[in-house]
Amino acid sequence: MPKYGVFLGCLIPFRYPSVEVALKKVLDALGADYTVLANYSCCPEPVFTRLVDYDFWLAMAARNLALAEEQGIERLVVPCCGCFESLHEAEEALKEPEVREKVNEALSKLGHEYKGVVKVESVVETLGHEFMGKIRDLTQAPFRARVAIHYCCHLFRPGPTGDIWVKHDMTRDLMRAIGADILRYKLERFCCGFPAFQVDQEFSLKERLAPKLASMRAVGAECVITACMACITQFERGQVMLRRYGIRYNMPVMHPVEAIALAFGIKPEELGLEVHRSPVLDFVKRLYG
Repeated sequence: MPKYGVFLGCLIPFRYPSVEVALKKVLDALGADYTVLANYSCCPEPVFTRLVDYDFWLAMAARNLALAEEQGIERLVVPCCGCFESLHEAEEALKEPEVREKVNEALSKLGHEYKGVVKVESVVETLGHEFMGKIRDLTQAPFRARVAIHYCCHLFRPGPTGDIWVKHDMTRDLMRAIGADILRYKLERFCCGFPAFQVDQEFSLKERLAPKLASMRAVGAECVITACMACITQFERGQVMLRRYGIRYNMPVMHPVEAIALAFGIKPEELGLEVHRSPVLDFVKRLYG
């Protein structure tokens, strides 16, 4: 088994610690050999940071990858889609010798060197590739809910096969493995509106998030599952803010590892689900009693 490292990013430790707790409990139950990456920085944010200063973005991401290598990590597991995109795109860019040389020149001033050894994986890849069978075996409290999966834009990055759906297929398979009923809906590839929120909040909420939620509700979804922390923020904060416009939704929003932890029989109070701004606790109480 490879040595895994977890890149927690910014939002998980400070805004959604329930995801950190759930991920650690799931990895422990699966018997994974892992550590949490230490001394890391922001990934950094993959959209605006890269547009403003590409060289800064790449050097900052490369430092995180170099830290993983220094800490003996072979596969860097990323539970946030935005962080995954940033680190994965940096990993790809650094395959060019001249790019790596330039970045390592900057990193050398901090005492680091990126060697290209560590592999970046989304958490759904890690769980789907390596642990799917064990997840089925460890499920003792099936997550029997009607689930709408939000396919975060950052995961539409082709893997070695070039299939842009492979990570999202794994997300569906993981949720089915723990007993969820996966619903298909019309606006599956529609962005939640998080990037637009930084520029035009009303457009982001009314023209992106609200239609997405309407499409989910139309098929009878009981909860939203998504592996992106920015998307979870948009869905939870956005449902509160939509009330300003007389638009009301009350949809619970969860990360896949939170659902898997519950399916493993881990009690909700052990996960700290009260940090969610959507009615996750009420939903879980209805589901598990």
